[in-house]
Amino acid sequence: MIKNLTTFILFLFTFSISAQQKYYEFGWNNHYGIVDEQGNEIIPPTYEWKSYTLGQESHFISLNSDYNGALIINTQTGKTEKFDYLKDTYLVDLDNKEYLYAYNEEGGFLLNNIDLDERISLPKKYKTVRKDGEYLTAFLDNHNLEFISIKDFEIKKSVKTQDIIQNFKTKKGNRIYVVHQRNSTLFLDDHLDKITSINKTLKGFKNIQSYLKRLNIEIIEEEYPTAVAIGGLSDYPVIRPKKEGEYSVFNLYTSKENFKPFFKFKEKGMRIYYSAEEMSVTLRTPQKLFVFFYAKADTKTLLLPKKYWKDFDLQLIDNGTL
Repeated sequence: MIKNLTTFILFLFTFSISAQQKYYEFGWNNHYGIVDEQGNEIIPPTYEWKSYTLGQESHFISLNSDYNGALIINTQTGKTEKFDYLKDTYLVDLDNKEYLYAYNEEGGFLLNNIDLDERISLPKKYKTVRKDGEYLTAFLDNHNLEFISIKDFEIKKSVKTQDIIQNFKTKKGNRIYVVHQRNSTLFLDDHLDKITSINKTLKGFKNIQSYLKRLNIEIIEEEYPTAVAIGGLSDYPVIRPKKEGEYSVFNLYTSKENFKPFFKFKEKGMRIYYSAEEMSVTLRTPQKLFVFFYAKADTKTLLLPKKYWKDFDLQLIDNGTL
């Protein structure tokens, strides 16, 4: 009962955010940009991918690229901000919240992945930042790393390393930090004081466990929670395609039996992917993304700038009230 209530509350919260959304991403020629709720281009397609590590409840969109930095936009207000770098392939867990790492001219910081305006400043700009036990482990470059306390976010130790830091919980509840240096392995305790080091690279849980056992230190394998995706509770309206000659016609279903044509386009030999509930369409060639856009049923709007429509003969079908 509690689980169902929690799911329902999350759905209502997510639905409320979606209802207030006024800005959306679109894709064109292997790049992403931003449109408003009328389909007008706000940000041209200059970013290589959309970040999918933002929380489902977030009212932000993040676009990223290797050569053009990153952009975030508040989908309700339209406020935008650019970053020199945004690491969006994993999240940093702190205090039951999840964060992305980014930096700009002002320095490095963590952004809450739901509310990107909530931030934690870091001492420096870093190449990558991860959470390890009671510390952030932050690479300045490929071989120089700093331990940052998650309590006061101050640098506690600097080390040279050839790889990411490993940390293991002991049977006594302490933590061991393993630093892989060139041709050696360094072991640190909770306070980052040296326990010991050996003149070889020691990797793998079983190997490290076996070695530490000789020092009367027993480490254990930890279980980590598995995230569960929660789907929507509503089935309609949805869009579904139908082949008509050289066109794909997308119908809008308001129930299982009731539907009307919504929009159509020429396939041009491309692969078509769509989300019925999200009302989004993706067209791809074997090499790259050709186009991505959302459709809004309530306003009969296709959220793609009209200057791109002619390239695949995209047409909105006018048939009165949907």
